[in-house]
Amino acid sequence: MNALQQLLGEQIFVWLLVFMRVGSAFMVMPTIGDAFVPARARLLFSLVVSVLVAPVLAGQLPPMPDQVFRLAVLLAGEITVGLFLGTVARLLMSALEVAGAVIGVQAGLANAQVFNPALASQGSLPGALMGWLGLLLIFITNMHHLLILAVVDSYAMFVPGAPLPVDDMANAIGQLVARSFLIGVQMSAPFLITGMLFALALGLLSKMAPQIQIFFLFNSLQVALGLLLFALTLGAMMAFWLGHFESAFVEFLKPI
Repeated sequence: MNALQQLLGEQIFVWLLVFMRVGSAFMVMPTIGDAFVPARARLLFSLVVSVLVAPVLAGQLPPMPDQVFRLAVLLAGEITVGLFLGTVARLLMSALEVAGAVIGVQAGLANAQVFNPALASQGSLPGALMGWLGLLLIFITNMHHLLILAVVDSYAMFVPGAPLPVDDMANAIGQLVARSFLIGVQMSAPFLITGMLFALALGLLSKMAPQIQIFFLFNSLQVALGLLLFALTLGAMMAFWLGHFESAFVEFLKPI
């Protein structure tokens, strides 16, 4: 009976330790961690994945601590790693909101707000559309398998029970924020150039005919040209973002 109780206790400890990292990552990560997914569905999916991968990861886990404080510290470290992994994927999604915000300003749609799944909050109309398309492309291209695999492979980079590389994690977050902003600006570069040329043309017309409300008359033309350019470049922008999403995630979470 004691051997059975010890076996069950160690098995539950393995499941619990794996679930802390997997569950916290899936709660923040895009797709399964978005606000429109019920919390019970996220918890159930995390539990199923944890039970499936626990036998594979059992050899990499430390032995069960004999003190409650050590167990709490170990679980807190696993939760921190899971939140870090989910934040990495979420930051890569934020490039879509940056591009959408710039496009909204240049196309005259900055005042129109709608729910954006990429940030789980209100955002611009182009950003919301690109957020939904980003989630759709992740599922269509089976990129969600990469997200799950990255959580499992993270045990090679973040060993359970080892001290967390807090400085490296902070630097990685800072670099990803800068990289996401750069990707968003690169995606919206055609709109920045077109918007500058359009504003320059309106300024010249206003100087030539100051008695006419140039900016008021051509506001609808700005929206029409912005929507036309958005329709022409949407496919290329999403393919550009998807390539950077995959390369950044694979490069960052490459197992050692």
